[in-house]
Amino acid sequence: MTTLVHSTPVRVDVLDVGQGSCAIIRTGDGVTVIDGGARREYAVRTDPVTWLRENGITRIDDLILTHLHRDHVQGLVALAKAVPVLRAHLPYPEIPEPAMSDVWRESFRPDAHVDSPDGQIQSLREFAELTRILRAGGTTLRPFSPASDPTVWTTSGPDGFSLERVYPVAGDTVTTPGLVAALAEISPERAQTIEGTAATTALIHEISEQANAESGVFILHRVGTTAHAPTSANHPGGALIFAGDHAGEGSHWEAIHARDSAGLLRDALWILPHHGGDDGPSPEWLAKREPRALLASANTDHALLNAEYWARLRAVTGVAVRGTHDTSPVLIENTGPGITLRFG
Repeated sequence: MTTLVHSTPVRVDVLDVGQGSCAIIRTGDGVTVIDGGARREYAVRTDPVTWLRENGITRIDDLILTHLHRDHVQGLVALAKAVPVLRAHLPYPEIPEPAMSDVWRESFRPDAHVDSPDGQIQSLREFAELTRILRAGGTTLRPFSPASDPTVWTTSGPDGFSLERVYPVAGDTVTTPGLVAALAEISPERAQTIEGTAATTALIHEISEQANAESGVFILHRVGTTAHAPTSANHPGGALIFAGDHAGEGSHWEAIHARDSAGLLRDALWILPHHGGDDGPSPEWLAKREPRALLASANTDHALLNAEYWARLRAVTGVAVRGTHDTSPVLIENTGPGITLRFG
């Protein structure tokens, strides 16, 4: 955990990165980036590297990858090349580039669909590239796990803030880090064999399938309302939930809620999981949390695909979903005290 010296207001910018998601948190003491979106060619969008330069940001203090999918990791590779990074919080162990057979390399397409074998191994190639760039740049790598400290940083003083991981934490079981480590053990010699290629294909498929359900979830909240504090009916609300892609079969929202003793999930602003996809929490589940805002990092295709789910969310929760795809950057007005949120 990093303790920042001064208590200052927090500014959060959720960028319209087209495909993927990218959020940038600024205090007077540091800059945190959560995910980086896909590469520029995917859509007309805000480029995080250009955005940082235009806003005079020359260093990232904390870089966070929620999970291993290309529309989250690709942009972080570009950012790590462009500016120094002090600390990187990663959901998997550092790995070399996965070994591939010569036959596979001859037909390999790095821009293939994310769910294809080429797309799946490309995600891991980009993660390996990210860790290599960070290591070469002197970044402190902090893989996160259920056993690691869930607090990324906190600002001091009674009006401070904390950025805290609420999944995975102690008591959770995750499988993807072990699968990523197993992939790294496939030698170049074994990768040349039919059996080695089959083993690689099976592992990358399982990693891709599990990545969303084991995506990291982070909450930005006022100091004094931690996940370990007693429940208080007087908590100020307005926490900001960065849900990554934590969705689909095997996701853990019930467990996250069960240990939310401080009620941080209630009256919060949600960056909805999986770009507002209908594999996220049910409208009825979210309605019980009384959301203050429902926001989705989504391109136009995702918004159209999930239009029915978004309509149900509005009907059941009374809160309309706002997507990054359909707005110029706007200030979200009903944030908690001390937080400024610009979205889109």
